[in-house]
Amino acid sequence: MDSYAVVLRLKNICKSFGGLQVLSNIDLDVKQNEIVGLIGPNGAGKSTLFNVITSFYKPDCGDIFLQGNKISGRPPHKICCAGIARTFQLVKTFLKMTALENVMVASVYGHKCKHKDAAVNAHETLELVGLSAKKNILTSHLTLSDRRLLEVAMALSSMPVITLLDEPMAGLNPMEIQNLLSVIRKARNERNISILWIEHKVDAVLDFCDRVAVLDYGLKIADGEPDEIANNPRVIEAYLGEPSA
Repeated sequence: MDSYAVVLRLKNICKSFGGLQVLSNIDLDVKQNEIVGLIGPNGAGKSTLFNVITSFYKPDCGDIFLQGNKISGRPPHKICCAGIARTFQLVKTFLKMTALENVMVASVYGHKCKHKDAAVNAHETLELVGLSAKKNILTSHLTLSDRRLLEVAMALSSMPVITLLDEPMAGLNPMEIQNLLSVIRKARNERNISILWIEHKVDAVLDFCDRVAVLDYGLKIADGEPDEIANNPRVIEAYLGEPSA
């Protein structure tokens, strides 16, 4: 892998809470325009890793690099301004604001966008995710599916170089999932961004992602192309609880 192509690099990331080791020596690279799935059983450390990347948690050891620049230890808002955006397992939007106002907030405080461009950027991003017609609706009146799309729009409106998606398909029906996948692919292609994506729907990740990394009990046990991951004995054992035959 050419180093210039690496957007996000994690080196030797460790995190524990009390006596519980949640992440152990995690190394992970995400390249330009790459969609990388991050999977693993419940409690594997996936969301904790996102919280470390975005500086909600301070790692016990290790470093994080964005486009070759060390960003470890910067506060969360500085991480966003540097070019990392994220969504959450439980949707975090401003319920008393309209869809457009939500996206404008993200645009104003995000990466590269000047305040005078915030409205234009917000409108373009709502168009990208298919919410233009609902821009003036209060977020509290939107469906779960639309709120998830809105949160993706907020992340994209901050003009990131990489977006971290934390289970964006949770609670969605098959049609809504297909729409979301279309939005993710379109966003990657049109915005020239990388995506690191936590998801419990393993089949969707294996079908959709360029590469997949697997965590189990805080360890990275596999990292490779989807077909390789699907046939990896350690991955099968982590999900089934017993060695493959």
